[in-house]
Amino acid sequence: MHPALYVLRDAFRAYAASEAPDIAAFCGVDLMADHPVRPLEITTLPFVRHLNDIAAQTEPATHSIVEAVLEAAPHLHWRQSYSEVDPGFDAEYLARYGWFNLIAPSGPFVSDSLRVSVGYWGKGLHYPRHWHEPEEIYLTLAGEARYISEGRADVVGGPCTTICHRSNQPHAATMEIAPLLAAAFWRGTSLEAKPDLPSRITE
Repeated sequence: MHPALYVLRDAFRAYAASEAPDIAAFCGVDLMADHPVRPLEITTLPFVRHLNDIAAQTEPATHSIVEAVLEAAPHLHWRQSYSEVDPGFDAEYLARYGWFNLIAPSGPFVSDSLRVSVGYWGKGLHYPRHWHEPEEIYLTLAGEARYISEGRADVVGGPCTTICHRSNQPHAATMEIAPLLAAAFWRGTSLEAKPDLPSRITE
């Protein structure tokens, strides 16, 4: 496995230990565990070549993670949860959206109890209302989003902002004035399940 992935994992560990007690408590010992490794096929997406553009939209505390993402980007298995058959996702959206797992049941660092992924959304995109069984913490790494969570006021957050979601709590995000690079920490069951969208529930 490429050394850049180890650097990225260690950047998350250092951030949780020094800057984010909520993330450290959420992940428990799993973030620091000596996970088995699984080399994955390298895949890319159209926006990846433009990732450097978001590097200036971070803060000192998250800078090392963002830099590690940029270094690791050519060596990752980039993915998308959705396609044009899903409501709210068209070809333009899919050209400016994607994510990768770092720690996950199917990740390069293998864990059955924790998922750490990093996602990118281009400026102007809206991540529609969705939900999933695992509990979640979002960590904004660069850029900005309006986080919309059922049961509480919207939060506009830039780098270092954390947003927590309970199991199956509906939520959404809008990237109104900037793109977004964010990490998602999941714990619980069904760590690899595709998030539910409203139309999928009523079909």
